[in-house]
Amino acid sequence: MKHRVSNEVLAAAGIELMRLTGHSLTRVSTGSRSMKYTLANDESVRIRTCNDHVLVVLAENAKPNAKLNIEGTDHLLIVMPRIPRTDGPVDAYLVPTSVAVDAARKTHSEWLASRPSTKGNNRTWNLWFDDQAVAGGFAKTWAKYRLAGEVSTSKVAQKATSGARSLGAVISAARQDIANAAGVSVDAVKISVVLD
Repeated sequence: MKHRVSNEVLAAAGIELMRLTGHSLTRVSTGSRSMKYTLANDESVRIRTCNDHVLVVLAENAKPNAKLNIEGTDHLLIVMPRIPRTDGPVDAYLVPTSVAVDAARKTHSEWLASRPSTKGNNRTWNLWFDDQAVAGGFAKTWAKYRLAGEVSTSKVAQKATSGARSLGAVISAARQDIANAAGVSVDAVKISVVLD
């Protein structure tokens, strides 16, 4: 069913895929929403998730050499559902951050050179994995960075909820099951519980 797969489930699927390919990750406490990890060799990894086949890069400002929000780690682990917005297998790419930064700067410069209709404060620089006219085709361009193996978001979510059977976990799993069966987002499912 098409809906939004949670960032937490996508990240967990990416971590599991890394484990299956021999790359265990250790979480780094950042005090923020950033998903930063280290590899066994102490190289740093930032996880980026997206329900669509795109890496969204935010620039600090519109200048060509602006600081990008993907900088600051050695690698990016980019995780997305194989079929956009759909539970099931994920595709994940472990890309050197320097490669991603160079690609973001190059494709943004090419986009600006095409003279788009814009007001000039362009701080969102997208890299599309699907074939698009500008800034696209990164599934092919970065094929060598794609992690082998198969991990499903539905199995990761089920595994996460099976260990802890608190009332909240049971309700969360039920909401997900109902949303999947009804073909709606989890946010559209409301459950009321009356305990006597």
